[in-house]
Amino acid sequence: MADYKQYVNLLLDEEKYGIDIMDIEEILRMIEITKVPKAPSFVEGIINIRGKVIPIVDLRKKMGIIANEYTNSTRIIVVNLKGKQVGLIVDHVEEVLRVEDGLVDKAPAASTSVDNAYIKGVARLQTGMVIIFDIHQIFGSGEANALDMF
Repeated sequence: MADYKQYVNLLLDEEKYGIDIMDIEEILRMIEITKVPKAPSFVEGIINIRGKVIPIVDLRKKMGIIANEYTNSTRIIVVNLKGKQVGLIVDHVEEVLRVEDGLVDKAPAASTSVDNAYIKGVARLQTGMVIIFDIHQIFGSGEANALDMF
């Protein structure tokens, strides 16, 4: 019997990406974000969810993709990074994918416009390829320290 993992399939600039469902706490519709002065360029600001302040990162900016206007499809994916909640703004959340472990390959060098350090692998599906993010590698130590100020 094959082992499976589940990934939330999301879009950034029409490219498909996945985040391990075990790293996700919740998915929110876009809400008003409070700007924070002198925050890193990829930090859009903060939100208050049930009395907890969460920093919000525009995943497009963090990945070096040109920022876009938010739409009705824009979502905030709240993830847990080393015990800290962080919200990631994405263009669209499509579905939960159930992927057999054998269908996830290591990412080839220079496979996308995204830094390979952030990529866990590439899932080969009947509907196409999905780049799987390693969200624990997205923020360098300096960036993680900057997020700790929130």
